Amino acid sequence: MVSLNTAPVPGSVAADLTKDGRLRVTDLGLDLIAAGLTSEEAAACAGIVDLTRESPAVSMPTFTQADDGWRSLTDQAGALREELTDVREDGPVGDASMLPNPAEDYTEVAATVTADVQALAPVVSEQVRRTMEATDPMLDDDVAAWFSEDCPLPRLALLGPVTASAHGTIVPAIAKRKPYFVELLAYLALHPEGKTGNAVADAFSIGSSRARTDLGHLRDWLGTNLRTGRLHLPLAAASRTYEQTGVKTYQVEDVLVDVDLFRRLRARGEARGIDGIADLLTALRLVEGLPFDHLRERGWSWLLDGDRLHETIGCSIVDTAHIVVLDALSKGDLATARNAAETACRAAPYDDICRLDLVKVAATEGHDDAADQMLTDDVFNRTDDHLPPIDLPERTGEVVETQGWGSARRTGSH
Repeated sequence: MVSLNTAPVPGSVAADLTKDGRLRVTDLGLDLIAAGLTSEEAAACAGIVDLTRESPAVSMPTFTQADDGWRSLTDQAGALREELTDVREDGPVGDASMLPNPAEDYTEVAATVTADVQALAPVVSEQVRRTMEATDPMLDDDVAAWFSEDCPLPRLALLGPVTASAHGTIVPAIAKRKPYFVELLAYLALHPEGKTGNAVADAFSIGSSRARTDLGHLRDWLGTNLRTGRLHLPLAAASRTYEQTGVKTYQVEDVLVDVDLFRRLRARGEARGIDGIADLLTALRLVEGLPFDHLRERGWSWLLDGDRLHETIGCSIVDTAHIVVLDALSKGDLATARNAAETACRAAPYDDICRLDLVKVAATEGHDDAADQMLTDDVFNRTDDHLPPIDLPERTGEVVETQGWGSARRTGSH
């Protein structure tokens, strides 16, 4: 037990900190110079802490490797690269955007700001649409296979609890340590440019011979690709990269990954303009909860390196759902709006955009008490640490002001 500024407790050891910076423990015969900070040092520490509380906005990264196919047209969240889109003009923009009406139409019916509409629903030319569709001709087949009960391809689910399924041979090592081999599959699938055996060994902190053995077990589990007759995980000397560069790498082929399907659908949806909302709705069907949930303990350290996809994909889900919510509310489709907002909240439970979307849907449905409670608990009084609630972020404050929402929405404005 430690007591501060109290009368001495019988049998206790008292430590006295004096004004001149001494630490005295009489019972132990100690008289020391107390450790401390100068006022300048304390101010510097406080400044460092303040900096960590502010996260500057950064642009979504593009792909730096395997920069071909659909990846050559998108950023890592699945949005079309900025140079492929045109800026929205004032007023209606027509069928070339997923949100064809003037931006003000959406700010009137939804919890959004003009900048959201401009950034998330740009104008896309017919040429870019044709290029996107031609670059990813297998998308519909892959989506149908993913949702099929008899999917012929291996599936890796990352948009929720991490799982995988395949049709090859389940050797004893796979049966006993499946979470490890699911992680190994994810490592290769999320590095489509391929990885050398040494890179695999380093990422998993194992020896090179062990890496080759484990990759062999994974190869057996994935089995043969029915589309091509090749192994889903060819030998390193038979990979596409080896054929092109002479570097032995391990690359998986035709493994369906929900993260990639999501990004491909978002990209094609954006390219299709007003016709693309259906692709976004399909993308949201892939989301089962918090991305990269239930990871293997003491594993997945490689995921923290580089572009941190587990964080990027959460942003992508929120943005995709937000577009769907805006479109649905503008059409009075409250069921679709609620489903999209709830999906995003499950995937990104601390994001204000999807929280405010859900508040707006509840208010529009007439559930004023529920909307008030969500605003109070999840927005105004929200705290992610032991400190008091933070000030509202700029965008959140703008939405709250536009909607006329006070701390308890006393105005009754919806």
